Amino acid sequence: MSTPHRSNLFDLLRIAAASAVIFSHHFHITRTSPPSWLHSNMVGGVAVMTFFTISGYLVTQSWLRQPQVMPFLFKRFLRIWPGVLVAVLSNVFLFGVVFTSLPAADFLVHPETLGYFRNLLLIKDYPNLPGVFENNPLKHLMNGPLWTIPMESLCYLVLAGVGLLGVFRSRAIACVAGLAYIAFFLTARNADLTGEMRHWFEYPAYFTYGALIAVFRQEFHACAGRLLLVLAPLAALLFFGLHLEHSAGLLLLPPLLIFLGSLNVPSLAFLQRGGDPSYGIYLYGCPVQQSVYAVFPDMPFIPSLLLSIALAAVAGYASWHWVESPALRFKRFSPRMGARLPGPA
Repeated sequence: MSTPHRSNLFDLLRIAAASAVIFSHHFHITRTSPPSWLHSNMVGGVAVMTFFTISGYLVTQSWLRQPQVMPFLFKRFLRIWPGVLVAVLSNVFLFGVVFTSLPAADFLVHPETLGYFRNLLLIKDYPNLPGVFENNPLKHLMNGPLWTIPMESLCYLVLAGVGLLGVFRSRAIACVAGLAYIAFFLTARNADLTGEMRHWFEYPAYFTYGALIAVFRQEFHACAGRLLLVLAPLAALLFFGLHLEHSAGLLLLPPLLIFLGSLNVPSLAFLQRGGDPSYGIYLYGCPVQQSVYAVFPDMPFIPSLLLSIALAAVAGYASWHWVESPALRFKRFSPRMGARLPGPA
């Protein structure tokens, strides 16, 4: 998930997306009704789509640079798991112990607390802890956003498997495979058609779209502006005219995000100097929000939201500098198992 060395806006987009997740969840956490014109759940959904699109784009570039399964998976592990580990430990031993209604000793040996550590397996999410935030609207909820981490991990595994099968040896084959999955989602798992939200199919479609743009990276950047001029009115027709919101989002959002994220804006380069706190903001946003509401239940929505974002940003930068960035230094110990596969043709 490392970004290219030149200045770009991907970090800024991810920070905005992580903050948007906090904004979206804050209505539920504070039991506040959003304005009639605002679909707060859509804001959170677009934020997660942003993460998956950018991840698909950058991670696929990582594979194309070094098409070896073990080094690829090791790097992905270093990017995902250490942050989750410290987040889970802090959820239990800091937020949990402080905000549970149970005696600390009982809380720590409670089956649900012990089960919370299953989040470290990156297979399924376990968002609740016993007795925490009893007086909050979402009682017992510690970290809801953890549910996307197993999905992201699965995308990495599938990408490695597809690469191992040699799909990326031919850009034509990679294109057919990617478009086949996107077509499957649009026709068989699309909420516009089925009326049922299937995030486990939808968000990987954004990851796949980002991966396809990475495969055709040079061609995309050569015509991105013209492409967006064509896609924007089509997406507007789908969204406003035909009310196919999910289809419109998938059509326009990934190329728009990659176009914006790839912009070289020297005046904003200073934003990258402090590191990338977006993953930490995402991991700590929910427990911070729950804690803010538990301590200040009568605080108005906007001050409560701003305080939550500020505290989550502090946690995010701490996570980057003390956990994520140090963990990434171990990339040099990446295993060299497996032959290097040919690049795309």
